[in-house]
Amino acid sequence: MYYINNKFIYYYMYTTKITSQGTISIPSALRKKYDLKAGQTVTITDNGQISIIKNTDFATLRAENAKFLPQSPINCKNGDGFTAHVLEKYQK
Repeated sequence: MYYINNKFIYYYMYTTKITSQGTISIPSALRKKYDLKAGQTVTITDNGQISIIKNTDFATLRAENAKFLPQSPINCKNGDGFTAHVLEKYQK
């Protein structure tokens, strides 16, 4: 537990063993919390500490990002695409 900016920040630590084949088990509490399913791919990064990152398929990412996109296409005087939009909006 940390105390930062007048708030208590809680964290949990889990212990797991590495098998002779190099595999680890992710504790069930974390699998439930992050909705990890058997056969799902995760990424393990090494940046001085080991981090396990839940991968998301493109269909899920597109559905999540669609919430933030305008419902109608952006029409630009300078052509089509993102570059034309940026030039038109910011190059004054």
